[in-house]
Amino acid sequence: MNGRLPGQALPPRLRVPWQPALSKEERLRGLSYYGSGLRLQRVAAKLLAGQPIKVVMLGGSVTGGGGASAPDLAYAARFFQFVNTSFPHSEHVFINRAIAASTAFLYAPCLRHHVPQDADLVVLEFTVNERAEAPMTSPERRSYEQVIRQLLGYPSQPAVLLLHTYAWWEARGDGLDRGLFYHPPEQDLTLFSHYYDLPSLSLRAATWHLQRAGVPRFKVDRVPMPGRGHWYYAPNGTLVLGEIPSGVPPSQQQQYFTVDGLHPADIGHAALAELLAHPLIRAVWEVQAGDAIGQADRRLHPRLASLPPPMIPASQDTTTSFCAMLEDFKPMVRRHKGFQYAPERPQAADFMHQKWGWRATRPGSWAEIELDTRAEVDQGDTLIWLSHLRSYQGMGTALIECKSGCTCEPTKLDGTWSRRASLFWSTRVFVSRHPQCLIRVTVLPDAGEFPQEGHKVALVAVMVAHLQEGMAQAGTLVHVQQTGEEFRRRHRRLQSAL
Repeated sequence: MNGRLPGQALPPRLRVPWQPALSKEERLRGLSYYGSGLRLQRVAAKLLAGQPIKVVMLGGSVTGGGGASAPDLAYAARFFQFVNTSFPHSEHVFINRAIAASTAFLYAPCLRHHVPQDADLVVLEFTVNERAEAPMTSPERRSYEQVIRQLLGYPSQPAVLLLHTYAWWEARGDGLDRGLFYHPPEQDLTLFSHYYDLPSLSLRAATWHLQRAGVPRFKVDRVPMPGRGHWYYAPNGTLVLGEIPSGVPPSQQQQYFTVDGLHPADIGHAALAELLAHPLIRAVWEVQAGDAIGQADRRLHPRLASLPPPMIPASQDTTTSFCAMLEDFKPMVRRHKGFQYAPERPQAADFMHQKWGWRATRPGSWAEIELDTRAEVDQGDTLIWLSHLRSYQGMGTALIECKSGCTCEPTKLDGTWSRRASLFWSTRVFVSRHPQCLIRVTVLPDAGEFPQEGHKVALVAVMVAHLQEGMAQAGTLVHVQQTGEEFRRRHRRLQSAL
């Protein structure tokens, strides 16, 4: 479709209201997939018509501003600044729902708790926290797809942008202990862009060669903030734990792309904001130039559904009836012994980065949570997702039991893993339906799958979800978690027999 008159000049393209961190070439490289741009063009048309928009950010600590020297220099704030400067409106709404240490696995059951139904544009930034080696049929990848599918089903038809951050010192594999270009999971997550026609923005594609060459402001050979651990390959091929080189003098810190090997510095946040602005700038230009997708440009056929079936085989959508996290989770613990509501990082700047939760460190400590597990329909199954911290040191295990009202099979919660990261995970428990389902979480003396010194258990959120009849055996997130646990048990038995 071309709405321009003959001889009419093309409109000028918008620009970000700061000195760009990326060149035009780098911004184009970073737009790893644009697709039709249909949903983003609707946002652009709304802005050009002088209407306000509602933007929502979902992600981890990077989306929360981790690494930025000031709140207004974080990428989310910069992107909001770009929208406000380009299309001023007093009724624009900008919502940042970042949760430090989170993945899509935490957001999927509670998405409507975070994203209003009238959102116009939603950004997903989970790549750096998602488990790299997870297969496409894993709970993590299914959760990522569930978040996308829920958003695409919103009545407001929001544009969804997939923003992929890249951490040089976290990209290990195939003999390299840092800087592996094809370190997953970006490749996996970009497939969802292709399948669902969503713009995909890649910090790796835009800046990797700059980081590798040590270009000023993109240097990654050391970091300003000392003390972050890192696994190095020794000459014999074994992994040895050390620290990322630091010791950058204050006068040179602006030459480095990250502050600690994971979180981008101000230059990195500016680059992320520019990557987000780029497809919106393109969509605005397409609408102005008359090159936006119109009805005549689309193939409309009754056999083509507006939302295709899930990309990952045997996935189905779930319904969540209750969700409590962050500040809302505190009153959910009705009675407790040995548990305390406390932050994981008390010195962090705000509630989100402090990672508050109900915590205990001694075996025998317990906490009780009461929930309404009833559903609107009689058929199907009901389960509770209990979100908790998993980390590589000091963590333990706990037993989840139904004490009154409802019934369930006792389930073990494991807070241990070998990955050098502290992230939130969810353990599921199938329960019967009751208006007052009382569950108790008791810290165990038992070691977890990856034994550690300590018994810490940290609870951060709880959700009640309902599955359609047969879904628990149909390859859903729940079923995959069950089969994954069984695979790990068999693998350990096989190893012990060798």
